[in-house]
Amino acid sequence: MLSTLAIQAQTVSKELRKIRLEGPAQGTQFHITYFATDSVVKRQEIDSILKVIDLSMSVYHKDSKISLFNQDTATHIEMDKHMAHVIAASFRYNKLSSGQFDITIAPLVNLWGFGVKRSEVVPDSATVYQAKKFVGMHYLNVKGRRLIKKKPGVKIDVNGIAQGYTVDVLADHLKHKGLSSYMVEVGGEIRASGAPPEQQGFSIGILHPDENKQGEIITAIVQLRSGALTTAGSFEKFIQYKNKKMGHHINPLTGFPYTTRVLSVSVYAKTAMDADALDNYFMGMEPAEIIAKARKLKGIEVFVIYHDKKQTIQTIYSDGFGKLFKN
Repeated sequence: MLSTLAIQAQTVSKELRKIRLEGPAQGTQFHITYFATDSVVKRQEIDSILKVIDLSMSVYHKDSKISLFNQDTATHIEMDKHMAHVIAASFRYNKLSSGQFDITIAPLVNLWGFGVKRSEVVPDSATVYQAKKFVGMHYLNVKGRRLIKKKPGVKIDVNGIAQGYTVDVLADHLKHKGLSSYMVEVGGEIRASGAPPEQQGFSIGILHPDENKQGEIITAIVQLRSGALTTAGSFEKFIQYKNKKMGHHINPLTGFPYTTRVLSVSVYAKTAMDADALDNYFMGMEPAEIIAKARKLKGIEVFVIYHDKKQTIQTIYSDGFGKLFKN
C-alpha cells in the first residue's frame, strides 16, 4: 500500500516550521504534515471535521446518517452536504464502471466477513445469490437532499470512496487556512500540495508483499507536489476460499470477490475521492486492462503490482505515472 517516508530537509528555512498532526480516524490513523511560520491548524479542528464526517457516513457509528438509512425499517434519509457529495459521486462512478462500483454492496461485504458484521463462515452460492437480490444502485433514488430506498433491505457502504473524500475535506481545510505546503494522509490515502523546504515534493513509498519474508517492501517512490495518490490492495485483507486467496474487493455483479492477478493498484488523480473510487474499480481488472482504461480517463495515472503466470511479482504503470517517480 502507501507508506509516508520521513521528510527530513537538510536545511529548514528559519521562517518555516514543520508541524505534524496525527490521531485516530475512521478505524485507522490520520497524519498531517504542513510547513508554516506558526501552528495555523490545530488538532481540535481536525478532530471536529472527522467527527462530523463520521456522524454522516461511518457504518461503524450506530447513530450516523448512513447507519440510520441502513436500518430495515428506514425508507429514506435527509443527507447532509458530505453525504450528498459522496452519493452524487458514487452514482457517477457506478455509471463509469458499468456497475462495478456500487455502494449498495453492503450486504455482500458483511456476508463475506469484511464489514461491520464479521463472519467466519464462507458463504455458499445460494447465500450469495440471496444477498445479491438487494444489490444495485437502481434501488436508490435522490430527490434534493433526500436519499430514498426503493426496496426494503437495501443497505449502503461508502468505504470505497468516503475515506478519499475525507482526505479532500481535510486538504481543503488546510488550503483555506492559507497553507500551500502540506500533505494529508488517512489510512494510506494521500493528497499533497507544494513541498518541504529544499525538496521537489513529498516522498511517498509504494509497498508490495515480500513473499519470502512474509512482510512488505517498498517497490517504488513517488514525489507528490499536487494531487492525490491512493492504493487498493488484496494482500492485506483476504480470505481462503476453495484453496484460493480472495481479496476483500467484491464484484457486485457476481457477488463473489474478484479473482484477478492484481495485488494492488495505486491511482494518481486530482482529488483523493476520485482516486479512491477508481482504485477499487480497477481491482476487478487485469493489469493491461487497467492501463488501457486509465489512458481513457483525463488526469488519471496508475501503478499496478500483479502476479505473472509464474506467480512472480511484477509491476506495470502508465506513462504519466512514471513522471512521478523520485529522481
